[in-house]
Amino acid sequence: MPYNVIIMPAKESRKAKPFRKASSFIAFLLRPTAGLVLHLLYRFGMDRKSTRGIKRPCLIIANHQTSIDQFIVGLGFKFGINYVASDTIFRHGLLSKLMVALVRPIPFSKGNSDLTALKNMMSVIKDGGCVCMFPSGNRSFYGEESTIVPGIGKLAKKFAVPLVLVQFRGGYNMLPRWKTRPNGGKTTGTVVRVVTPEELAAMSAGEVDEAIRQVICYNEFEYNKTAQIAYPGRRKAEYLESVLFYCPQCSNMDGLCSKGNEFFCRHCGARVRINDTGFFERVENSENRADKLPDTILEWSYRQLEYIKSLDYSAFTDKALFSDANVTFLKAERAKKEEFLAKGDIEFYADRLVVCGREFLLAEITTAVHGVRKMTIYGKEGVFAVISPHRTNLMKYMICGYHLRNKALNIMEEFYGY
Repeated sequence: MPYNVIIMPAKESRKAKPFRKASSFIAFLLRPTAGLVLHLLYRFGMDRKSTRGIKRPCLIIANHQTSIDQFIVGLGFKFGINYVASDTIFRHGLLSKLMVALVRPIPFSKGNSDLTALKNMMSVIKDGGCVCMFPSGNRSFYGEESTIVPGIGKLAKKFAVPLVLVQFRGGYNMLPRWKTRPNGGKTTGTVVRVVTPEELAAMSAGEVDEAIRQVICYNEFEYNKTAQIAYPGRRKAEYLESVLFYCPQCSNMDGLCSKGNEFFCRHCGARVRINDTGFFERVENSENRADKLPDTILEWSYRQLEYIKSLDYSAFTDKALFSDANVTFLKAERAKKEEFLAKGDIEFYADRLVVCGREFLLAEITTAVHGVRKMTIYGKEGVFAVISPHRTNLMKYMICGYHLRNKALNIMEEFYGY
């Protein structure tokens, strides 16, 4: 199955233990400090007026723009929240144990089915708690919400508690996934709609899905065309090459670079600058053909995907289509610390991925990119992780891998890992 699903799985991997609701008292103690830090460092905040009257038990659903969205949600409610979180955050020893003790997050595995996560969510709801989840399972890479997990409407109906729909605005332009430091500006989370249990009972699962999509299928660039909110900064483009790898002017996949606010191609000289509203401006030079360059990161990603889908891969069974050096290769296990295996090269072929000499057939694996520098590989032989140096693009391995996997397995859904 190509989606990062956590519901409607094929089978249970191991027995789930009863999961308790998060402590409201601990949330009360942490909220003032966390709120002040988030406001001072990032100007992130939750609209507290929109959360008034909401009580546990409930299910919170939100779009996902930044790495700290869950903390912003927590600032807006007066009770503890159990967040559904990727199991990669549970592999950091003492820090992970402290996090589990304080807020009791619910781990799920990206890239494969996870019945344990579903049972833990139900356990929290039955205990009178609140579960918060980001149904795309992915922070936005390009400014619009990533693919939404199928079956969320059915899950909401099964829980039969108020469905709280939260929308974040401004987070992508302020702290995009590929940046290490935030831009100026601000972002806000707002409860847009609360669907009561009675309303859920009267709706079909498809109608609930549509209600969720209307709120969380958010496009940052479409919003800021009208809002024109400024997100100033001197390094707005830096590390953008970790998510964009295709040059629409010369079609090379290894020449994109960033410096300051500018993004350019070493091969053909194509160059753009990110302005304060997050849109591209052309940087005029003799090599720059303006008709070839997109206006936004999102449009650039569309062109990139179309190129990947149109590429002839037949010449790349014996030679690599692309490769990168100095990656770290790890053995991973659900919610446990990773084990170092090797350091070396990662190579992509038409039928396989090779990491430090170990081959993975594309038809037998799924992958997920965490942040921008880490990729998890899920396969028959277990779970593995690849960590890359700064500016290395792992997205091309995931996107091309899903494209070729879908073709090999005759999967019609167009899912590319995000």
